[in-house]
Amino acid sequence: MQIFYTFPGQNARDGVFFMAKFTRRKDGRYQRKLTLSDGTHKIVYGKTIAALKAAEDAARDADRQGVSDNHDLVGEWAKTWVETYKGSLKQSTVRMYKGAYNCHILPEIGGMEVSAVRPVHIQQLMQRVSDKSESLQNKVLLTCRQIFSSAVDNHLILRNPCDGVKIIKHNKPATKKDLTDDEQQLLLTHLNGRPLVFCALGLYAGLRREEILGLQWGDIGNSKLTVSRAITFPDCNQADPDQSLKSKAAHRTVPVIPQLSAILDSAERISLYIVPAADGGMISFMSYRRMWESVTRLIPGVHAHMLRHSYATSLYRAGVDLKTAQYLLGHSDIRMTAEVYTHIAEQDVAKSTSRISEYFGKRDKNEESKKISEV
Repeated sequence: MQIFYTFPGQNARDGVFFMAKFTRRKDGRYQRKLTLSDGTHKIVYGKTIAALKAAEDAARDADRQGVSDNHDLVGEWAKTWVETYKGSLKQSTVRMYKGAYNCHILPEIGGMEVSAVRPVHIQQLMQRVSDKSESLQNKVLLTCRQIFSSAVDNHLILRNPCDGVKIIKHNKPATKKDLTDDEQQLLLTHLNGRPLVFCALGLYAGLRREEILGLQWGDIGNSKLTVSRAITFPDCNQADPDQSLKSKAAHRTVPVIPQLSAILDSAERISLYIVPAADGGMISFMSYRRMWESVTRLIPGVHAHMLRHSYATSLYRAGVDLKTAQYLLGHSDIRMTAEVYTHIAEQDVAKSTSRISEYFGKRDKNEESKKISEV
């Protein structure tokens, strides 16, 4: 049944009205067909005539703002976004986005409609990862920001719900970055099997975690190893079939010193990969975590990157120049290497200051004792 009803216009006080045609449905609701600015049609509904008018006004406002009427879920849009824009991004960036999304964003808001997400939902998400490192929090927030920024650009929403949201910073002292000589020896003398090989490749060759996991026996020969692939876990468990390195600079050849060579020679070869899963297959994240537990039992709180930083410390102590260290570490920017070297130098200064203070304290105490005895 079609009904014509007069709605007061903006100049209702002057007696201006307009006629609107709508239909009464069998379920009792009212509906009206609208023509939008792009020529497409949209049907709005309302339980009452007033509700129908409100729905029409909302649709008109959205049309004027250029926002499409959609019910895309965050999970659906994120998949579209990655597939559409990944060609213009570095593979390492795509892996970072996928990892942050699959592990942290999808479980929280993946099932929500894009248009329904508000800043409070993003802040709640950040609260869920507040116990993680600030670096990981930044990756999660950046990924969210990019997903919703593309939704704004494509007229799915008016504004980005990530605007104004910040990570939750940790008010705690700076974490330790490298291992002492004693700690390194503890790992090298008490570990065996895959954990020993993993730690040796970090301490003696400075490889990143994903580079160690991607290393194959065929990459080693003539007292050197070639870094050419990496294994990452963007879905939080299974290895990514795309094993490309994070940058061109990561492709490098590193010398295999005798200490490392001895450990590799004694390692069991059950796979193409030097550090595979326990059954010889390609390692998963859970398999890696189980392997790493044997390391944390010896040194609680140790993480894989500390091995690499310890290698950088060894390069500095050995007098290796900055440019060579950049190459061996696979840094794309020498400023990154300089920052590491500067940090190590600052540590040395702090240790020296403590020793100097201790020396003068003892000397002055001895001088004071002499004066007292002479009296």
